[in-house]
Amino acid sequence: MEETWQRYEIKILDQELTFDSYLKFSNEGLETNAEKSHQKFVSSQQHLSDVRKFHMETMSEPLTNIQQELDRRMDIYSTNEMLREFKGEINDLGISLPMKINSPNDILFQSRIENETQIVQIVSSNINGGIFRSFALPEGFEIKQIVSKNGIIDILFR
Repeated sequence: MEETWQRYEIKILDQELTFDSYLKFSNEGLETNAEKSHQKFVSSQQHLSDVRKFHMETMSEPLTNIQQELDRRMDIYSTNEMLREFKGEINDLGISLPMKINSPNDILFQSRIENETQIVQIVSSNINGGIFRSFALPEGFEIKQIVSKNGIIDILFR
């Protein structure tokens, strides 16, 4: 059975969209080249070194351990486990997670239905050094929309 993920657009309610510092124009003039600019960009992105480290650690393991490690990292958490990890809260209206974002591109929320339960996946390279988590919503709950305001992401229920 093919898994189909539905992506959610995040509505930012409390601020104008801002650009990350690495998107600003360079003032280095003609004393630079593409290679230097690229190296400066790569070295300023902490999550890339985290990805390289994870890759090297994973590839140094025997093949059977690689699959076990990937399976472990792909675990589907319960809502309560996810709330504990991110210090979030839940009520009848939805889930609140303290996560400051500057742009809807800072984090990705997507979901799919599995055995009549909505599985939510959170992906971000910018938050907590990079996150990739999947969790199951409580039975009978479904995402309506996702909004961000004052450093809180609200996953609102239908």
